[in-house]
Amino acid sequence: MSSPPSRIRPQHAVYALGSFCFGLGIVHLLTEGEGLGTILETFVTCSISLLVLVTAYEFPDRPISEAGQWRAVRLGFGVTGAFALLALAVWTIWLVEGNPTELSFLLSFASALGAMVGVRSGLHAVEFDERLEEAEDLGKLLTINQRVLRHNLRNELSIALGHLDNIEIAERVEDTNDDVRIIREHLERLLETTDRTREIVTIWNADRTVEHRLTSMVDERITRVRRKYPGVEISTRFEADPRVRSHPDLPAAVEEALTNAIEHTPPDTSVTVTVRTDSKGSAVLEIADTGEGIPRYDVDAIESPAETPLVHTQGLGLWILYWTLETSDGTLEIAENEPTGTIVRMTFPTLREHAPGARRTDDTGRTDGR
Repeated sequence: MSSPPSRIRPQHAVYALGSFCFGLGIVHLLTEGEGLGTILETFVTCSISLLVLVTAYEFPDRPISEAGQWRAVRLGFGVTGAFALLALAVWTIWLVEGNPTELSFLLSFASALGAMVGVRSGLHAVEFDERLEEAEDLGKLLTINQRVLRHNLRNELSIALGHLDNIEIAERVEDTNDDVRIIREHLERLLETTDRTREIVTIWNADRTVEHRLTSMVDERITRVRRKYPGVEISTRFEADPRVRSHPDLPAAVEEALTNAIEHTPPDTSVTVTVRTDSKGSAVLEIADTGEGIPRYDVDAIESPAETPLVHTQGLGLWILYWTLETSDGTLEIAENEPTGTIVRMTFPTLREHAPGARRTDDTGRTDGR
């Protein structure tokens, strides 16, 4: 899905930086005369600047996130400034020694060289960091599946097999009814567990994002949950309606959080859903309940990849939330609700409004014009 035409993207900043350095080379040519040395100096500076422009052209194809690209841009501008200051310091030394020459060339050459070194090395550094983070996330994902396979699947199958033994020794069909019911319950739990682990892997493997009008999407999911749990009190406080870009499964993750707040708390629990923006302009979605709170070991499992005693379906639901936020450049925070209960807080970067005529994505993830 293409980005809105009005958005300033990282490659635009690199184009501006490369053009600025190219302009410095032209200014040097125009102000220092037409000697062969000046022409060669300008050629070197402009050639390096062209490499920066080529790097800008390649930016969208780099296998790093947009946030990572902006990090590379900041590194590029920082290194450019550092090289320019170094050139100015060298010229100052020459000035003190009585030979203040070549300031124009020093500044133009150092700026162009700093831009090329900063942007290209910044891209490689950010790409390495993101690949390392991806490997750590994959390790965490494998740890989750290993826990589930070792603990949950083994337990559920052991119980089912035990009741199958009871059926084998039963003398009458009527004596097996309870065993069959229990076997069915544990096999259904086993099926739910495998479905959830598969969903987590699917979320992690997704390579695209969609745009949502956050309040509209949340309100639609609340309506779905109210139909399933008509007796539960769900109040809303919508202070803003930000547009966010997220993983396609964000609506399902929001419904998962609402369902968790209802199913794993007492019947008289109330749920409050808040959508707002924080001081940094980020979109914040909070789902607060007044129940008994999420077990500490489930929270610990989210905050650290260390081994925890149990990963059950509620814990896997939290992992669905975690990976959805992780792949949406968002953050998941689980806090205590005073005096009792839990607050699940999801934070997302917001998007600017689309320019007129731009393709828009509705809350179901469909794009107009496809």
